[in-house]
Amino acid sequence: MRKLLSTLIVVLLCVFTPRAQSILSINTLPISKKIAEKSAPAFDSVHLINNKVYLDTAILTVNWSNFDVHVDSVDLSVSSDSFLIKLTNKYHPHFVLPVAGAVRDSFRWRNSYRHHNGVDIKLNSGDTVYAAFDGKVRYAQYNRGGYGKLVIIRHYNNLETYYGHFSKILVDTNQYVKAGQPIGLGGSTGRSTGPHLHFEVRFVGNPIDPEKIIDWDCESLHGYEFVVHKDLFKHVQERRQRKYYRVKSGDSLSAIARRNGTSVSTLCRLNGIRSTSIIRVGQSLRVR
Repeated sequence: MRKLLSTLIVVLLCVFTPRAQSILSINTLPISKKIAEKSAPAFDSVHLINNKVYLDTAILTVNWSNFDVHVDSVDLSVSSDSFLIKLTNKYHPHFVLPVAGAVRDSFRWRNSYRHHNGVDIKLNSGDTVYAAFDGKVRYAQYNRGGYGKLVIIRHYNNLETYYGHFSKILVDTNQYVKAGQPIGLGGSTGRSTGPHLHFEVRFVGNPIDPEKIIDWDCESLHGYEFVVHKDLFKHVQERRQRKYYRVKSGDSLSAIARRNGTSVSTLCRLNGIRSTSIIRVGQSLRVR
């Protein structure tokens, strides 16, 4: 928890001009006084005003990396704080749908051990993909972890949006972009079975279901503000509760079930297999 509080307070650096405070703000619900009390001595720039924590463009420099895909990885599934994020405001008023298309795959568990942390949007190779909000490009290169040609944009409210599987990247790292600006061409690079856009939204490294923020059918936001709270990260809580077993030589489903205090039918349900399925040495099976 100390690491969580310290990292969040670094992110929530303030500015002291009224205009900047009106431009860039996140209200904490409730106010994180304990964050200030525990972390403020280490960060002189922390400043609480009228029960609000204000952000400035330090967001675009703190924990900034052009080479690491995921930064600011803090587990918000165990946080008691909620964060009210302004998706748009007077000075950054625009949202643009990255690409118009059907949602081909959603934010979900794809199998017993792999969670899909975004949405997949159908497109054709070469279709233009646009920045969803104003921001600054943090990452723009080929990623060998499955994203293929990937662009990550950090926004002024500390959200980051990920755009994966491009055939061509149209922006550079550290480039400022506006909502609706072309950032890449659709493709199927990386771990992909066909042309689509893999789109993620993350807050302090934590993936959020994009469809809770964006209505893809209406091509608009659900609202201009969004509350981040721990219930958005139930998949992380579920992952902690899950238990896996690696198959050894001589194992059978019945033996594995007995060893782990479960049943063969439960093993089959959790792993999408049948009681007659052949299991292989080294295979990982979910047992809880």
